[in-house]
Amino acid sequence: MEPMLAAADNDPGSLAAAAASFPLLVYDHGEQPNNSQTALSVADGSTRTYQLPELQNFRCLETPQGLVLMVDTASLHCSLWNPQTGEKTPLPAMDEAPPASCRCLVSDTISSPPDWIPAGEAPPDSLVVICDFARPELLLCRVRGSGAAAKWVRQPYDYMGLCEIPGKAPTARTIVEIAAVQGIFYFLKSRGVVGALVCFADDPEPHLELVTFEAPKPMIATDAPQVVTLSYLLESSGELFLVCLFFLGCGLEQIEEVGAYVMDFGQRQWCRVTDIGDRAFILGPGQFAASCPAMDHGLKEGCVYYAYDFLRNSNEFHIFDLKEGTREVAAPTQDIPSLSRRPFWLVPIHPGV
Repeated sequence: MEPMLAAADNDPGSLAAAAASFPLLVYDHGEQPNNSQTALSVADGSTRTYQLPELQNFRCLETPQGLVLMVDTASLHCSLWNPQTGEKTPLPAMDEAPPASCRCLVSDTISSPPDWIPAGEAPPDSLVVICDFARPELLLCRVRGSGAAAKWVRQPYDYMGLCEIPGKAPTARTIVEIAAVQGIFYFLKSRGVVGALVCFADDPEPHLELVTFEAPKPMIATDAPQVVTLSYLLESSGELFLVCLFFLGCGLEQIEEVGAYVMDFGQRQWCRVTDIGDRAFILGPGQFAASCPAMDHGLKEGCVYYAYDFLRNSNEFHIFDLKEGTREVAAPTQDIPSLSRRPFWLVPIHPGV
C-alpha cells in the first residue's frame, strides 16, 4: 500500500489531521536521527512520518481512553493531550518524574453505581490514575468537577501480597492488569479474586477504597506441561472484559489460544464470548488494552489486535478473529528505523471522558 506521506511533517497539528485513521500504532525513533515517529494506520496499512512536539522533551503515557498524559521532563508540568484535536488540559505538576515502568488510565464518568456503593455516594467526575509496576503505589489526580485536585496524590497499598521466588528476597506484588469502567478501577488481585477501587466525590482529596470479590480466572484445557497466560483487562461499552493469551511453555513464542471474557457481575464470574459485535480490542505493551468501534474505524469487527514484540526484533502485529478462530500477522510495508521504545497505540477518544 502507498504511504500517506513519506517525509516528516513538522506541523504540530498534523496528527489531528489523521484523526480518521485512528487507531494508530506508533513507532517512536527517539532523538536520533531527527526525533521522528512513524505512525501506522492498521485500518488500511498506510504509514506517515511525524516530528511530534508532544514527544520531544516530554514523558508521554498513552491511555485506553485515547488521551495522553504529558509530563515535561524538566519542569514536571503535566497536561492531558487529545492527539485527535491537539487540545491540552492543564494538570498539576508532579513532585517527581513518573515511574519508569507504569500504566496510566483516565476514569470515565459513572452512570449507574453498583449496589455495593453506599446510597447517595458516587465517584468524582474523572480521575487520572498511574499504576507503578515496580512498587505498590498509585498516583492520583482529579481532573475536573467542582473538587478539582490541586496536586497529585500518592497512595501506597499493601493488598497484593508478596511475590516469592526461590533464592531471592520476597518483593511486593503490584497492580498490573487494570481497567476503568464507569468510574471504578477494576484489577486482578489474584487468580481467583477481582479488586475494585472506588473514589468517592466528597473525599477531601482523591483516595481509592478497595472492594474485592471472587471470580476464578479462566484457563484452557490442554495436555501441555506448562501454560503461561497473559491477561488484559479493558472496558468496552460500559462492560468489563478480560482477554487472555494462552502460551504453551514459558518462552512466550507460541500462542495456543486467545479468549475473551465478559464479567457477569450478577453471578460474579467471567463468561467466555466469541461474538463481541462491532468492536475491536487493542492490546499492547505494559498491559495496555482498549476497545473501539470496528466499522467506524475501518477495523475487522470481533477481532483482537495485538502488538507486543517480546524479542524486540519485529514490527509485526497480530489479528485474532474471536468468532472465526482465525489469525493473521501484519506489518508495516516500509522499513522502520530503530526504535527508542516498544511500539505503542493511540486509540480513538473514549466518548465518556
